Amino acid sequence: MKTTRPLIGIVPDYKDGCPNGYSSRNYYALRANYVEMINDAGGAAIILTYDYDLIDSYLDSLDGLVVVGGYFDIHPKRYGEQQIHPAVKLNDIRENFEHALGSKAIKTDVPLFGICNGMQLINVLHGGKVIQHIPDEEQFMDHEQSHIEGFNDYKIPYHDILIERNSKLFSIVGEEKIKTNSSHHQAAKNPGEGLRVAARATDGVIEAVEKPGHPFCIGVQWHPEFEVTDTDKKIFVAFVEAAKKYKDSK
Repeated sequence: MKTTRPLIGIVPDYKDGCPNGYSSRNYYALRANYVEMINDAGGAAIILTYDYDLIDSYLDSLDGLVVVGGYFDIHPKRYGEQQIHPAVKLNDIRENFEHALGSKAIKTDVPLFGICNGMQLINVLHGGKVIQHIPDEEQFMDHEQSHIEGFNDYKIPYHDILIERNSKLFSIVGEEKIKTNSSHHQAAKNPGEGLRVAARATDGVIEAVEKPGHPFCIGVQWHPEFEVTDTDKKIFVAFVEAAKKYKDSK
């Protein structure tokens, strides 16, 4: 029987093989909690391989797309900067595929949910800039909570964020202030063209962007897949609901 669940594609991470790791050959990697949150919200998650020839087929078949976090940064050339901060970590294989897939995805109405690196991708694809290393900006707190004693577990809330009342994000969570975890050394410097800031940390760092008029194009800087509070689940549920509507409209 044909499933009524919307098909949600997730871009996995790409890891170099090593003798004492999971595999001596290069491999894809994805934390299970991303998939669990999508499926628990009513979606059917699938992992997308880095095959450029399949991008159009993916977008024709998918009802939603999630770009997740990762231990790497978007190359500064993507947002017009030549200097690379020493703290920047690159993963060209993953970044190049995500950029190609994302470039086509944002031209459609497919629901798009960006998490951490995924938010940065959405923003950069719209012309936004990036703060390459938050600790260099003295007005901001440390946004990597594992640096702080007692906050090593990302299921522990770390700081508050303030949500704009006129945003889609507010209509989803119904609160102006929520607690989130935090695991990033970069931040959006400004929203890209056609995007607006949906939330900021109390120190002013942009924590969410969204595309007005789009069925669902939201990026968040924190990691809601850890379900720190009930608001994290609400975002996944809203995303899957948008994917269901998109599925029905095709």
